[in-house]
Amino acid sequence: MKKTIAFFSALVIALAGSVNGYADPDAPGTVLIQVQGGAFPGMGALLSANISMANIGKGHLYGGVQGGFNLRTGAVTDSRRQDLSVNSRFTYGFNLSRVIEFHFGGLAGIAATSIDGSDKALKFCYGGLGGFRLNFTRSFGMVLEGCYSPYLPYASAGLAFRF
Repeated sequence: MKKTIAFFSALVIALAGSVNGYADPDAPGTVLIQVQGGAFPGMGALLSANISMANIGKGHLYGGVQGGFNLRTGAVTDSRRQDLSVNSRFTYGFNLSRVIEFHFGGLAGIAATSIDGSDKALKFCYGGLGGFRLNFTRSFGMVLEGCYSPYLPYASAGLAFRF
């Protein structure tokens, strides 16, 4: 997980001067779709759909939904755990340069857990998140994001599409 974060951080820094991004906040009504994969811990995937609701100061406020799937295996207990979550998410983002956007926010929702296919639970989950987006163009970019949550923390990287 640390190597993944270090790799994508270095990639963002290396490309920051050579990519033709944009500096304006996203206009209200802009749709942002993010497809991410990474360590949650374990391996997993996230899909989020967001809409820009307002410009506040020099940034933009997004609201949306996020769905995720996580699969973990325990080396000590030989158990297998699966998590499936659906959350509402809100983020505030602003551009640090023409290329790099910083965003932070929170999420809240529900998560279903299954351990070895038999022990099942439905739990409320919440967390704070933050990340960076590298804007290749106005409609395409790369995202690096992390979330601290007592139930489903994650570190991920993926692609971002704006419409």
